[in-house]
Amino acid sequence: MTRFSLYLVCSLILGAVLVNAISQDPGYLLVTWGDWQVETSVWLALTALIVSLLLLWLALRALRTTLRVPRALGRWLGLRSARGAQRRADKGFTAFFQGYWDVAEKALKKGGVADDQTVLHPLYAALAALHRGESARALKLLEQAETEGSAPASLITMVRVECYLDARSTDEAQRSLEQLSTSDLKTPRAKALRSELAYLQRDWQPLIELLPDVRRARTAPDEQIKVWEREGWIALLTQADDAVSVWKRAPDTLKPPGQPLWTLLLNVLQQGAQWDVLQKVLQERLQQYCEPVTLEALSCLPDRQLVKMKKAIKRWCDEDSEGRCQAALARIARLEGDAEAEADLWQEAHAHHPSAAHAAGWADCLRNQGKELEASALEAEALSALR
Repeated sequence: MTRFSLYLVCSLILGAVLVNAISQDPGYLLVTWGDWQVETSVWLALTALIVSLLLLWLALRALRTTLRVPRALGRWLGLRSARGAQRRADKGFTAFFQGYWDVAEKALKKGGVADDQTVLHPLYAALAALHRGESARALKLLEQAETEGSAPASLITMVRVECYLDARSTDEAQRSLEQLSTSDLKTPRAKALRSELAYLQRDWQPLIELLPDVRRARTAPDEQIKVWEREGWIALLTQADDAVSVWKRAPDTLKPPGQPLWTLLLNVLQQGAQWDVLQKVLQERLQQYCEPVTLEALSCLPDRQLVKMKKAIKRWCDEDSEGRCQAALARIARLEGDAEAEADLWQEAHAHHPSAAHAAGWADCLRNQGKELEASALEAEALSALR
């Protein structure tokens, strides 16, 4: 309030001084131009000049505002276009992740002008067509994107490889992968594609080398990775000259009981008559697991290798409900010349599981001890059970 009062007082004083100056000496101004002349006071001329400058400034500002209208209108229309493109993109990507492939393809193809599209539009449109089972159509969309340059060539190549793999065209997929640079081939997506191609081509060594990275990056379903891994290691174990070396390199997930890799290893060693190697791997296996297939493999061992298994077998006698451990120990007892222990072990094995094999082994033991009647009775009982 004090400042306003000060400004008001100063204005009144300045106005009084100006009025006094004008009344004492209004001045005189004469402007001539040919036959035309204007005569006025200095103060009126100054006032007219100030008013003219003010009007000129207002006119220029109005003209500048008028010239800005088309640009503002263009920006407004462009904003509406960008919003429309964004809505279409959102609709397309949402439909893609919902699994509505036809809706996704249509929405992503309606990108408008090139400036309204991203590199993902043509790629996801092609992927949507691929998910609909239309590999040929997806390839055409990729060719169009490549011609227009609307997406990086490496990304287009990866999607093209996926189309070829879906159509089981392994040769075309291989040629497309060869077009990628070294750095592109190391990307998680490229490794997943290379793994699938190796699986289809039955190229097992590259497949098992790629699978750890694929599992770590989660670029393929876990169940699919398990299938690739299991079949790859089975094939390598079957084809390898050194099956034990392949077994040791195999992942631990393929080694527990119930997995086919251990059974396959035993079959390979038995067929190759690698008895010393078989005895060693059986001894190592019995340090961890006691399973039927392992105990059955004991019956294939020659006498010299079987005797070395005695300590490893004994630890599982209480957990073996089928009597296989007792049967193997009975064989070892005969080799060691301990007839009494052999008979007891056969009897225990037959008590656990009265099978024909156990009955035959026990009967043979009794016959060696001169107990012919008991042996014959046991064999007759086993035969009647088989009938």
